[in-house]
Amino acid sequence: MPTPARRAAFQILLRVETQASYASELLHSPLTAGLSAPDAALATELVLGTLRRQNTLDFIAQQLTRQKWASLDAEVRVALRLGLYQLRHLTRIPARAAVNETVELVKTAGKRSAAGMVNAVLRKGAEVELASLRPASMSDSEWLAVENSHPEWLLARWERRYGRDAALSLARANNQPSTTFIRLNSPTRSLAEIELQLHAQGVELRYGNFLKDCRAVAQGNITRTEFYRRGEIVAQDEASQMVPLLLNVLEGQSALDLCAAPGNKTAQLARWVGASGRVVCGDLHWHRLREMTPLPPLARVWKVALDGCQPLPFRNRFDRILVDAPCSGTGTLRRHPEIKWRLQPADLQDLSQKQLRLLDSAAAALETGGRMLYSTCSLEQEENRAVVERFLNQHPEFRLLPLRDDAARLEPFILPAAAAILENDFLETLPDRDGTDGFFAAIFVKTASRWKEEPNDP
Repeated sequence: MPTPARRAAFQILLRVETQASYASELLHSPLTAGLSAPDAALATELVLGTLRRQNTLDFIAQQLTRQKWASLDAEVRVALRLGLYQLRHLTRIPARAAVNETVELVKTAGKRSAAGMVNAVLRKGAEVELASLRPASMSDSEWLAVENSHPEWLLARWERRYGRDAALSLARANNQPSTTFIRLNSPTRSLAEIELQLHAQGVELRYGNFLKDCRAVAQGNITRTEFYRRGEIVAQDEASQMVPLLLNVLEGQSALDLCAAPGNKTAQLARWVGASGRVVCGDLHWHRLREMTPLPPLARVWKVALDGCQPLPFRNRFDRILVDAPCSGTGTLRRHPEIKWRLQPADLQDLSQKQLRLLDSAAAALETGGRMLYSTCSLEQEENRAVVERFLNQHPEFRLLPLRDDAARLEPFILPAAAAILENDFLETLPDRDGTDGFFAAIFVKTASRWKEEPNDP
């Protein structure tokens, strides 16, 4: 009988394969609720590791079976990936256990006729040298995609932008586990107090890379602590924590978080505006607003289900607006590796059009003299600088505030290591260079009202 961790990992990977589900959500779903802490950790490693290395694992399996890969049932494809990942990347797991339990998974999934083939492929795949499987006709770019487990088109575009060595460095970083960063979300406890109590529960923290109040998890699982369950600490990438700081939100101001879910940044805005300010958070789906990160007590936050690409339904303008736009997510491939296998080049153009529409809608809702922040977790120029350029061309009433011109204001919040990334026009982080997710952010200031806008009521 397969272990609970392997059963859970198999079920999650199968849903990712067949239902376009997201692994990060399923890893915190009822599928893993009954697992012990060690089994939950193993299931996470099996799921995310298999997805990160999927292209390489698929290549090995295809070379070692006589059947066409696409003709295999989804259960068989998933089992082969899962077994090969354990055999080639998790040396602490005995090979015999990895093979036998993977074969059992195939049988219990109702694919008993494929058990012999799976057994044979796994035994061969455990030891074979990857390079020995390369066909003579395979191009260098195809081989790099196999070797580094990324789509060929994505590696090619990164190579054009960053150069080959930097592109491969980025791909290799994406194939490694991401660091878990936390942000204090407690209204009553200090970070030092929480650190001390987490230490007693076996969770060790270290300082983040850039922010004084950010901590990284060095050991342990924060999702199993009471602090996490109560929302007193939240898991939020350090680059993501940096983004709202660029808005310079002041107490008593009004702020709009246009694409708010899951709400980590909304909680930061709410804390800064205080009881005398207000925050409106919008999202297309009401169920996502219901499930948002816990907000500070007494926070004046209104949740509104809306389509941010359409004219916004607000009579009063806002002092600050955050447009943390839906994007390709190529800066988060360590956390969401399935994105690599779903994203297509044409998606980037579609996303950039949507992002520009979001900015257009937000622009009309910003008070003159106000600040608007555009951010993505994408590395792609179409979604970042190109969107900024198009927006400024279409909105002469806005100007770009270079990040370097705002760096002095940010000094109380940052560690010395952050100075280099604040010297540019935009915030841009990279997983391999910075140890965070890849984020982009641009600051806009509204200098005048457009003639076609009618004044809102005060």
